[in-house]
Amino acid sequence: MGCFSCLGGKSARRVRLMFVGLDGAGKSTLLQTIAGDPEEPTVPTVGFHNVTLRRERTFDSGFDVDVFDLGGGKRIRGIWKHYVADVHACVFVVDSADSKRAEEAREALLETIRDPRLSGKPVAVFANKQDLPGARSEVEVAKALGLDTVGNARYRVIACTSLRREETEGKKLKSRDAGVDDGMRWLLSRVGEDWAALAPRVARESEQARAAEEALKQQRVERGRAARDERLALQAREEEEKNKRGNRENGFELDRPATPTTPSGDAARVVPGAFGSPVDHPGLPR
Repeated sequence: MGCFSCLGGKSARRVRLMFVGLDGAGKSTLLQTIAGDPEEPTVPTVGFHNVTLRRERTFDSGFDVDVFDLGGGKRIRGIWKHYVADVHACVFVVDSADSKRAEEAREALLETIRDPRLSGKPVAVFANKQDLPGARSEVEVAKALGLDTVGNARYRVIACTSLRREETEGKKLKSRDAGVDDGMRWLLSRVGEDWAALAPRVARESEQARAAEEALKQQRVERGRAARDERLALQAREEEEKNKRGNRENGFELDRPATPTTPSGDAARVVPGAFGSPVDHPGLPR
């Protein structure tokens, strides 16, 4: 995926974002809200899916925005690290009303931002579900996640409530939470400010990550080939031993060369007519 594309004859900067967070935090709902998609049920994200935001949904940033929406279940979070090198910024979504999983969210976030390939890149933490009872404030969420001790101006916590629908026909209009727009504007503005350094860095680290993955793939192929050769050699040795045991059991020692014997006595005499007549060989007895 290139860093630039052409729209309307003009070069447009293409930004890639990763949306991560624990399962149930409202990550996919937040993305639907940002994209302006119609209301529809959401299910837990298994693996990932990509979303390209329309230009009118990129907050006048001048960017084309691609989003990697990554699953948040415990068994799938291992894939997050495979996308860090390819993105220009990160969105982490947390359920601000779920105090029981606060420590789990903290560990997941800190493990993600400690990746050196994400160091220095903007990270927007959306403290979602502010409409629920017991929802924590931005300051409280920052403290619970350990961001109050990180001291990095590229991190920001934004309180919000994700709504999939902006208006309802015949009913009271639903307006999108201003926190959603504020958070995305801040994130994309930071990317724009750092673009001169960020774009070549992402291109370089993406290429390095692909090369490393290709090298690992080749190593796996070579290990598989070596294991196959070893297995075939072992099978050949086992078959050879099996054949030897069978020969010994049947009274044959094929692995021991036969010793020639020398005839003696009458058996050593030449039989007349066998290899010529004794008449032709006067030195032999008649």
